[in-house]
Amino acid sequence: MFFANFVFSQKDTVSVSQIEIAITDTLGIPLVMDSITLQAYNDSVIRKNQSDSLRNIKYALLDSVSEIRTRLIDSIIDYGKTFVGLKYKYGGITPAGFDCSGFVFHIHRHFNLPLPRVPSATSLMGEIIPIDSLQPGDLVYIKTRAAYNNTIGHVMMVIEKTEDSFYVIHSASHAGLVIERFHDAPYYVSRYLFSNRLPNEFYTRQWNDSLMAKYRYRNADIYKEYIEPSIPAEQPEGTVEIQYTVKSGDAVSLIASWYGVKSMEIMAWNGMNSYNLNVGQKLKVYVKEPLYNTYSNVNTLSFDEKQRLAGVDNTITVGKEEKLDPDWEYYTVKSGDNPYAISLKYPGISSDDIMKNNGISNPSSLRIGQKLRIKKK
Repeated sequence: MFFANFVFSQKDTVSVSQIEIAITDTLGIPLVMDSITLQAYNDSVIRKNQSDSLRNIKYALLDSVSEIRTRLIDSIIDYGKTFVGLKYKYGGITPAGFDCSGFVFHIHRHFNLPLPRVPSATSLMGEIIPIDSLQPGDLVYIKTRAAYNNTIGHVMMVIEKTEDSFYVIHSASHAGLVIERFHDAPYYVSRYLFSNRLPNEFYTRQWNDSLMAKYRYRNADIYKEYIEPSIPAEQPEGTVEIQYTVKSGDAVSLIASWYGVKSMEIMAWNGMNSYNLNVGQKLKVYVKEPLYNTYSNVNTLSFDEKQRLAGVDNTITVGKEEKLDPDWEYYTVKSGDNPYAISLKYPGISSDDIMKNNGISNPSSLRIGQKLRIKKK
């Protein structure tokens, strides 16, 4: 660091050229500068101060991001704990019931965090974390029962780290929404695949498609080992194959109900790792040989015809009161509705009641304009 002393002449009028500038360095050695050198020196000091300020701001921001991340994770965990004891529901993403990824999806989306619906996507976000270095908020991936290789079949979230293990919260098909010590569950320990930590950009709501592409490229090994190698299950004995072409508005659970099979079976038969469907996609469905004639023309039916085949009739004529059952009320589905939100409008009615009375197996399959029957109390 340098110190400047200014020495003026004894003349009444002083010009810049008449100023002698003495700069003393930290060793006390005087350095003489003219006005031009002094200006350059001052500019360098200003630039250094600006650089120091920017560096301090950067460090402050890093501290803020860490704080934002920690607070959000704490809030997500606290919110998730409110659902402990809730029953498992395959394909569920609402408080009416969750599957494993539906639960993780819901508790993050509740805080407006853009977590993908399926673990095949979340597993490509962020960085792989060793099992002995996990922290609250990290996601843990388990091998599926039907996996032919290391395909992801289950996901859980770490909520607490202990000295020799960690606690997770998840929606299990056999137990519902539970919290358990990971190493007390030998089934999960034996099928453990890997864990990852979501990036800071996710928690600061800066996540976008470009970042997803970057992490997908960075985690190409994960994709190749745990996502890509899904092998379609073999055709069950005594069945015949029927091909179905995916149409707009279709969902795996709906297609399964139209053929009288399980969603998991359709996914296994077609080597699917997620519920995502594309219009025009061809799906193999295996039905028992005696039922071939019943289901052979499903692909050509209208949506309402397929629903009636599955035992669900959503075609209610509004305006003709004589056709409405007086023991029921009727609700028209609006944008953003789900069974749980609708149930709040009717005291004494649960989301399960709405789903059961209207033949709904997947809460996300509701359609705008669909008429729902609500039992009068």
